[in-house]
Amino acid sequence: MFTPPPSPAPLEKEPCDVQPAPVSQETLKRRIGRRTRWSVIVVPIALLLITASTRYLTHPAAFDIFSEPPVLDWETLSTRTSDWATHEAHLQPRDNSLSLQSSSAPASLPSTLTGSAASTGPSSVASELPTSAQIVPAIPASPPALPTPFPQPFDSQLSQNFSSLSCFNFFANMTNTAAFRSCRPFALLLQSSDAFINAQDDLDSLNSIVWGTCNTTTAEDQCSSNMAWFSATLATACSQDLAQGNSMAVQTQTALNAFDLMRNAGCLADPATNTYCYLDAVHNSNPSDTYFYSIPLGVSIPNNTIASCSACTKSLMTLYYDALSNQSLSSSLTGLHDSYESAAKIAVADCGTAYATLATTQAGSASPSRTLAPGLVILAFVLPLLLIPL
Repeated sequence: MFTPPPSPAPLEKEPCDVQPAPVSQETLKRRIGRRTRWSVIVVPIALLLITASTRYLTHPAAFDIFSEPPVLDWETLSTRTSDWATHEAHLQPRDNSLSLQSSSAPASLPSTLTGSAASTGPSSVASELPTSAQIVPAIPASPPALPTPFPQPFDSQLSQNFSSLSCFNFFANMTNTAAFRSCRPFALLLQSSDAFINAQDDLDSLNSIVWGTCNTTTAEDQCSSNMAWFSATLATACSQDLAQGNSMAVQTQTALNAFDLMRNAGCLADPATNTYCYLDAVHNSNPSDTYFYSIPLGVSIPNNTIASCSACTKSLMTLYYDALSNQSLSSSLTGLHDSYESAAKIAVADCGTAYATLATTQAGSASPSRTLAPGLVILAFVLPLLLIPL
């Protein structure tokens, strides 16, 4: 008879088969928290590096999905993400303003000109260069040729968005009156003239226009009286529009009241270069200098503005502060009252206490609030996570 073999004895577990000790709930939470924290830190940094590489480094084509507009088509997205062939970095678009050529310019002219060539050529050629590449012309020693017609405020069609017919009639009459047009109000040109804004592409043309606002055929005192009369008449003819906050009526009255101050601001000269400070501001690649010219119009400077600390802007801020300190002028400069303080805080924060005078002294008001840069926003989000105990 067949006798079955005895059952094998149970095998002893090798040391490697020993089950690990159970992990406590607290330890598991710490591991998950540690992994989550590093994911929050590493993933954004990795995405930033990938996005940057598509602009500056050779990279796989699949990385393009991080820098291009989102692709909603699944088939296209799948194709792009599977393409790991490398290609060159994406080049930034060139500034076409350097290569555009006027249709009326001679064909022999090159597509790009140096600053020295632009200074000797006609204004139509100079305007092909960005203003920062043009040479700022000196203040004319003799009357220059002024554009005809001279730029005027409200040179586009008057808006019909008035609350009253009397206000519309006032604007139609004022803009066609010699007493208004001959005074060439710098404040209103800056605020509402398309021709004046377009002239800022050509510093030679702008130089002549600014000279024209400083040297009017009507005497300066007479122009001051004219603008004061227009402001008083606007207050009556546009009373309903002013009460309802009509922007055109409110802004025009602010500019009329700031006529003298803005004329002086526009005619301010840099003695070191004998150039108009306003042209220096337009020429400067930092737009902050031009922002300071809109303060009397009630336009606040953006909090993230970085002042250039130029001598001209310092003189401009002194001019504004003196106007606010003049009791006979201060009451009508409502726009300057609204915007000077914040601009002075930015100037002091960037350039020092000698650069501008604060109109009012408040504890802790010397440093204006600023918009955080994207990198600081990320750091502010990540730093608290690093401080969480493991």
